[in-house]
Amino acid sequence: MEGIKKILEALVHIGTVSGYESNAEKYLSGLFGFDSCERDSLGSFVLTKKSLKENAPKLLIDAHLDNVGFMVTDIKEGGFLKVVNVGGLDTRVLPATEVVIYGKKEIYGIITSTPPHLKRERNKLPKIEELMIDTGYTKEELKELVDIGDPVAYKPRLDTLQNDYVAANSLDDKACCAAAIDAIMSVDKKDLTYDVYLAISAEEEVGKAGPARVAFALRPDIAIITDVNFARGEGIEAYQSIECQKGPSVSISAVCDRRLTRNIISLAKEKNISHQIICEPSYTGTNNEDISISGIGVRTSVVSVPLKHMHTPSEVVSLKDLKSLSDLLKAVMVAKEEL
Repeated sequence: MEGIKKILEALVHIGTVSGYESNAEKYLSGLFGFDSCERDSLGSFVLTKKSLKENAPKLLIDAHLDNVGFMVTDIKEGGFLKVVNVGGLDTRVLPATEVVIYGKKEIYGIITSTPPHLKRERNKLPKIEELMIDTGYTKEELKELVDIGDPVAYKPRLDTLQNDYVAANSLDDKACCAAAIDAIMSVDKKDLTYDVYLAISAEEEVGKAGPARVAFALRPDIAIITDVNFARGEGIEAYQSIECQKGPSVSISAVCDRRLTRNIISLAKEKNISHQIICEPSYTGTNNEDISISGIGVRTSVVSVPLKHMHTPSEVVSLKDLKSLSDLLKAVMVAKEEL
């Protein structure tokens, strides 16, 4: 699990608000164990590791790199910035949240918060466009450092909790990116049944155009879409969520290939890999819906890890679940027969 944690820590410290995934190019292109790393026209990265077998089938593993955040819309007197959201944010946690503005240099800021003593409507949530970011700079200083349109993200960090849990600002979906990278790096090419293509995809949080472009270009034989799903907890129905530390879930859905899904579940059982089943009858909320209909169609399956506190500055995931996801992906890559 330490290898996954190390990869994850590196990823969460790279600012990749949707549209700015290129910031990860230096790190991803420097990873060992891959044949190539290419970036496409929409900003997705495709890392390749090919089997030594001739005419091997193509396996696409997808995990999106982008995360929710903000975009600067105005520079105000007193060192304040106005922003709008990029992707879906939980407005309940925004006041007093620490952020980083990715301008000409990284700038630390805090989203403004009205003291409760002065609030006229204490139960009313502020709209994002009503909030500002306090930087401590003057307006003139900020104009030299920040441009309209610059991205803003929650302050990056990876905190270690008890019982193999970690908390960070962008585990959706860098947690799955880390598990997939770990899986592929640890497999010997001579053992690969498939030519493996890892899509570290762009733009999932703002429309999912990135992975569709990757799938159309590659025309894979099968694809496994990895993402986070809602962790079981107070106020979350059991049928809508999965339990932490019991492994990734495999989705049973009309929009996933039944045979591939069934074979992945059988493989997990055979290899004694912790996993769960979740029913998502007609929609998974992942890149699956775009990849599956790319080109003439792709056989897909969705595998997800449970995540607490989604789209907040402190998302929480279990490293045990990420290790199980890595093990399951490795089992697929070296399966004796095509799935």
